[in-house]
Amino acid sequence: MTSDYSFRSGSPRDTYGSGWPTSSSKSHPIYYDEARQILYPSNPIRAITPSYLIKAREEPITMITPQKLLVILDLNGTLFYRARRNRAVTSRPYLTQFLDFLFNHCRVMVWSSARPHSVENMLSSGFGARVSKLDRIWNREHFQLPENDYIRNVLTIKDLEFVWDDIARDKSDTVHASGGGNSNEESIEFDQTNTILIDDSTAKIQLQPYNGVALRDFDEELAKVGTDNELLKVKKYLEKLIYQANVSAYMRLHPFSSRTPLSPDPARGPVEAETTRRAEDELADELNDLTRHLERNSMAV
Repeated sequence: MTSDYSFRSGSPRDTYGSGWPTSSSKSHPIYYDEARQILYPSNPIRAITPSYLIKAREEPITMITPQKLLVILDLNGTLFYRARRNRAVTSRPYLTQFLDFLFNHCRVMVWSSARPHSVENMLSSGFGARVSKLDRIWNREHFQLPENDYIRNVLTIKDLEFVWDDIARDKSDTVHASGGGNSNEESIEFDQTNTILIDDSTAKIQLQPYNGVALRDFDEELAKVGTDNELLKVKKYLEKLIYQANVSAYMRLHPFSSRTPLSPDPARGPVEAETTRRAEDELADELNDLTRHLERNSMAV
């Protein structure tokens, strides 16, 4: 198997938790990320949808009234650290405050690449009664993987088209069953203008790159230290996004960055503002670079 594209040389971009291909992938074309032993999926990765890019390149519009966003949560590495040896689950700091905000302002679902029993284990460890409030709980079975990929460590891309189509089918079934009536929330059309995918891997959000929030991977080291404040930063970012008419347009210009300080220091105001701007610009360049590659080819392997 071979790939007809290349990326800048260097190590995987761990700053953003991504698993983008490295220059060494050419010598081992079966790996999407050789360092992490992540294999290419058997099926080719589809090209990015042209209409998606057109919509994402609109000018952002800030609204007076917040809109109801659909927030799709990853679990392991994003909200939890799951130990490999004993499978013990550690919740990310500030998880409770983060979930309280989400369930008060957003429609929330889970989509994890873990198997069903692992997803249930993590949810029972940190969500409590909130599990019943989740709109959907998706696991590895929802990636439409071939049987051989299901049991292998392959790249699992979260294509939001799957989610939007599933919600649309549910809405259609509800309208049909009720004879044409539905609630205000059920009537919302979900698409790239109002959907946020939160994950620890940029590679998994690559088909809708301007709808993804890529967190720093919550690994064993961060779980031991216990000082991580990533979820507070995401909450602050979401507080802005709920007022955006088209979140993909805003996120294209202002992507989430883990390097943005949670509480700006007045004494370092100009320095921190410049650091934030550079971090946003660098990540925007990364996403735009990946998008250009996906536009040109389907990344068939």
